[in-house]
Amino acid sequence: MAEYRTRTIVLKFGGSVLTDTERYGQAVHEIYRWSRAGWRVVAVVSALAGETDALIDQVDQLVPDADPWTRAAWLGQGESRSASLLGLLLDRSGIPARVLAPGAIGLVDTGNLGTGCRLRIDPTLIKRGLDADGVVVVPGFIAIDQEGRSVTLGRGGSDTTAVLIAGAIRADKCRLIKDVDGLYESDPSKDTAPPPARFRRAHYTDALATDGTIIQHESVRLAQSLGVSIELGRINGRSPSVIGAEHAQLDQRPDSPHRLRVAICGLGTVGGGVVGALSTMPGLFEIVGGASRSPAKHEALRDVVGTLTHDPVSLTRGDADVIVELIGGVEVPYEVVCAALRNGKHVVTANKALIAEHGHELKQIAELHGAKLLFAASVGGSLPVLERLTSLRPESITGVLNGTSQFVLNAIARGERFEDAVLQAQRLGYAESDPSRDLDGRDALDKLRVIALQLGWDHAKCASPNCNPKLFEPGSGFVRQIARLTRDDARVEIESVESDSGYRDLNDSENLVTIRCTDQNSVVLRGRGAGRWATTVSVVGDLLELSRAATEVNLPSREGVCDAAVAR
Repeated sequence: MAEYRTRTIVLKFGGSVLTDTERYGQAVHEIYRWSRAGWRVVAVVSALAGETDALIDQVDQLVPDADPWTRAAWLGQGESRSASLLGLLLDRSGIPARVLAPGAIGLVDTGNLGTGCRLRIDPTLIKRGLDADGVVVVPGFIAIDQEGRSVTLGRGGSDTTAVLIAGAIRADKCRLIKDVDGLYESDPSKDTAPPPARFRRAHYTDALATDGTIIQHESVRLAQSLGVSIELGRINGRSPSVIGAEHAQLDQRPDSPHRLRVAICGLGTVGGGVVGALSTMPGLFEIVGGASRSPAKHEALRDVVGTLTHDPVSLTRGDADVIVELIGGVEVPYEVVCAALRNGKHVVTANKALIAEHGHELKQIAELHGAKLLFAASVGGSLPVLERLTSLRPESITGVLNGTSQFVLNAIARGERFEDAVLQAQRLGYAESDPSRDLDGRDALDKLRVIALQLGWDHAKCASPNCNPKLFEPGSGFVRQIARLTRDDARVEIESVESDSGYRDLNDSENLVTIRCTDQNSVVLRGRGAGRWATTVSVVGDLLELSRAATEVNLPSREGVCDAAVAR
């Protein structure tokens, strides 16, 4: 079965962006932004800000005359740790990723130590990792020489790594994420009148004419020799500067984010994760309120969320631009979402039961009042099912859509008792206190109804699920809760899976979805479908999409990236 060609982007995160461990979460969200829009991602990372200088001081104190290769191996620890940490956080968020070492990708400096000249790379393992996982993480700055010894690529070495990889794999984009929104004629942080102009586009020679503080000249020369265009911009940016072979184009308007005011209804497991994530992005979001059934339990958040109330509807009458609904259930969330949309406020929700039951009506209310309703997190956690559907023409969707049942069935297959498996899932946060909707198939059926709504298959028949895992004894073999959707039918059933089936190899909370299209092409999505962090990254993904849409009105033209709007 044929598959669609997926575009590839190389994203480089430097020390000016990775200023502390919290900022790695922003890197996760930036990677997820592109991944959920259908791009494969190579993330190149520098060391945490200040870490390389600290390592230099340590080695100078320990062994001032250390041989250069051992010294380079010591200094490379910063980038290696940085890549490992980013890989761990991607894994926590349910985003499949592969972390590779410089030696594994054959990044060899055949010239003099540290000069960064005559570089070569073997992209085989990068391409293999992209094919398997969709995301590959590589430490920048460090390489090996022809004898296998560690060398560094000098100042701006991570930019060099990113450009070299982009050329080797023929990436569609190479974006260097900086603490500025693009390339300027001179340092924009200096108080000058008039302020320096920003390049919308810059020729390589224009970049080489700058002082090299924003982008190192060595990387620009390498890009020019490889014919690679470099994008230079900020986290969640819409309009980066593009450095390439075209003539310069200046733009006085910066790519400044539109700061959204957000109120969060529901401060439980996922709500707390969203509060934490938004708190690390004060330039993009201001939390202006929080609602909980028991506000006293969340008093510690008052300084972060501002208004703290037990009445979520009251937040829809405040000054929030966006209401995030994470309450659970249907009746109260329906009242909250209706009120928010009628007040012209955008809504982001992870509530699949609400959308399954009232989605048509809520979309109509949103359209009538000029608001947007986004619900990517309602299906598959960080698995971007709804986002990918916007650019496809599906004829059927088949897969495992419930992480709780997946966890329990895996445990039963290993010989554990049903009751013990459920308790373990609850302890790990994969199951609610009452997991019956997950285990009997109603949760997956709700997700099928949401998918049908997204596709406009409004009259999909929904067969009652029959998925009780208690029917299966320990050691009874591999079975999965399989959801199937076509234009005319929706059903969820427990099915045996063969040893060579992709479903057989799913980890405890992983989901797997195959989208078969009318032209017989297929798209296979795999990732964690349950848990705090997988849902959080999807909710924040919708909020970042709203931020980009709000920023877009101030830009001269739309950036050439297919962002996935879940519901317009």
